[in-house]
Amino acid sequence: MIIIAAIGYTKGDPKRLMYGSDWLGRTCGTYHPENSTHIPPYDLTDYKYLMYPRLTKDLAMQSSTSLNLRKLYGVCVRSCPVRNGSTQYVHAYTNYTLHPDPINNLSSASGEDVRGGSPWKVSFNTTNALFRCVPLNKVTINQYIRCTDDCSPQEIEYQENHSNTTMTCGRNITSNPFRQCPPSNCKDFARSLRPNCTSIETKREEIRDDAMEEDTILELLLEKWNRVAHWIGDIQKAAIPILLCGGLLAFLLGFLWLILLRFFASLFVWLVVVLVILMLLALTFLTAYQGDLLGSQQLNAAIEKYGMSSDAVHDAWTTASGYMDRTGYQASKDTIGYWAISCYVMIAIDVMMLCLLIFMCGRIRIAIGIIREASKAVRRFPVIVLYPIIPTVFTIGLFAYWVVAAAYIATSASITVSDVATTATEILHADNNATNATLGVINEIKDDQILNYLVVYHLFGLLWTNELISAFATTTIAGAFCEYYWTLNKSGVRSVSVGRSMWRTFRYHFGTMAFGSLIIAIVQMVRIALEYLDRKTKSLQETNAIIRVVIRCVQCFLWCFEKCLKFLNRNAYIVVAMKGSNLTSALRESFSLLFANAARIATVGIISKFLLFLGKLFIASVSTFCMFLLIRNPPSHMPTFFLGDLNEVSSPIFPMLLTGLLSFAVGSFFLDVYGTGVDTILMCFCKDCEMNKDTRAYYMSDELLAFMNGPVKKSAFQVFKVGSKSGEKPSDNAVSNNISEYPVVELSPPIRRDL
Repeated sequence: MIIIAAIGYTKGDPKRLMYGSDWLGRTCGTYHPENSTHIPPYDLTDYKYLMYPRLTKDLAMQSSTSLNLRKLYGVCVRSCPVRNGSTQYVHAYTNYTLHPDPINNLSSASGEDVRGGSPWKVSFNTTNALFRCVPLNKVTINQYIRCTDDCSPQEIEYQENHSNTTMTCGRNITSNPFRQCPPSNCKDFARSLRPNCTSIETKREEIRDDAMEEDTILELLLEKWNRVAHWIGDIQKAAIPILLCGGLLAFLLGFLWLILLRFFASLFVWLVVVLVILMLLALTFLTAYQGDLLGSQQLNAAIEKYGMSSDAVHDAWTTASGYMDRTGYQASKDTIGYWAISCYVMIAIDVMMLCLLIFMCGRIRIAIGIIREASKAVRRFPVIVLYPIIPTVFTIGLFAYWVVAAAYIATSASITVSDVATTATEILHADNNATNATLGVINEIKDDQILNYLVVYHLFGLLWTNELISAFATTTIAGAFCEYYWTLNKSGVRSVSVGRSMWRTFRYHFGTMAFGSLIIAIVQMVRIALEYLDRKTKSLQETNAIIRVVIRCVQCFLWCFEKCLKFLNRNAYIVVAMKGSNLTSALRESFSLLFANAARIATVGIISKFLLFLGKLFIASVSTFCMFLLIRNPPSHMPTFFLGDLNEVSSPIFPMLLTGLLSFAVGSFFLDVYGTGVDTILMCFCKDCEMNKDTRAYYMSDELLAFMNGPVKKSAFQVFKVGSKSGEKPSDNAVSNNISEYPVVELSPPIRRDL
């Protein structure tokens, strides 16, 4: 990747992407003193903005193909032109030193691209978007407000006597109409009309200046651009509150959730079980109702047994039925049979789930113990919660490096000048060789085939390195939890264990992780190649169903194959951190542990994953709701720096959405560490059971020891303490081999050499 980036750095110019190139291939905002085959010397340092004066014609020419911004006719300008009282025109000059102003009057000049259509009249406003002058309709936002408090008897009497008088109270919009208010202080304006107002109603309208409504192509672009511009503007105005709610608040909520799991693990696990049962019962009732197996009278009678009044049941059922009718859930006569079959299937699932709960209560209790044990480990080294910051910084740095290098590589292609027809109409009426068409000169970027291969390898390097960073983080976290589990005297486990695990991972297991991440990266690269093939054969798939089905099946297979590989690699990294073995041995041993303890691992895995998902959902929901409250009711006592420009936010939806995504990501940093800890403790527990089943002297804690069967069971730590007090080394018959107070981590890479 470094060599490829160096090649791109010597030949590429990212300013082509930033500023764009004009019709002669000259990069706007740059200085080019050297002469070349196609591009003469130029100085456009003051012309940083790229204007597309004949955008409609260029779009029409490419209507039958995919849009390619590299084939748009561009002119470099000092500033984006704006329609005003005086008529303006955009000129395409070959020499800016002779004509310093490309936006002036109609008169033509020497060196102007007349064949391309220059000059062009500026008939609409443009705005700067990433150094491109994009047409943008003017949008005027008006806000209205009124107070809807109940009128006093005196005000009602006055209104009856003076029917033409407008009021400042009541819900009648005729007598109490909306009043336009300043955008920044609408509520103050309402209270100036009625000082004691407690109930306020607002409305908002947008007035658009449709300067380009005659152009359907531009109208589509402008509609999307206006929407994106509003979103970006709302994010800028609410940037600080988004960081506070989505970052800082989510950070605190993550710690709160870990504390709750530490002390209320049992309650949370059984709450998950109850939620699953309730969801299954709700689906069963829904399918029964849609399949005419359960009438409303039967349902009312069943619900009334549990204390609800008949009126309340009727109202709730009417509301639910109306919702199903509106959303299309009401079944037709043709589908009632399918709903009935679905109901029978749901009943069978309910019975199976009930039986599983009855026979798996013991494993559910083990899951509770594993989760509590992971919480105890986090309490021993709480700094591990902050460890994901390190791989996150490396990942961000990797993507930043990759984007910059890709920008250099993508702009390493040569620029050639070609002639193209100026209008779509002339193309349609021209001969095959386009000799009858009026031609205009435009630049075109031609890719180098070798550079395309370099880009592919550069992408593979991104996938491989990203998986390597993820593998390093997983192995480091697993190593810390392994050290906690296999250490007899838990009081000796401190936050330094995380640093020791990081060193062991880098010193002994880096090659193992590189090999495992290479396998995942190869599968991901094959999936990307298949996705590219799918896009290239869209037209062929429309006429050939066999090809479409084959591609979909292969895509599904590769997706499942990648998920399975990631699951196996994750557990193999835990074994690597535990024993220091190579990847193949770790894969074989982890698979045997998974196969021998399938029911136990499945139960703990499902419950822990659902608990972690609930935690992420809790963090994202609370953070998003707080963001909504901040936008709707900004606290007056908070400094304006923390509130930003919330009063000017046009819609709370996009800031809330970004807050939810950010808080979900921050919550994932915390809880994914916890999830890795649960998986590690579980694998160590299974290995402990397998290794010490003969001596029955286990390394697990007393809480986990209670779940083991048999009358003779003891903690290896208790045996160690007895032996240390008597001054004698415990015999091999009493405990597992070479029990010591701390695991051997300084002398060897594995946590336990004798596993």
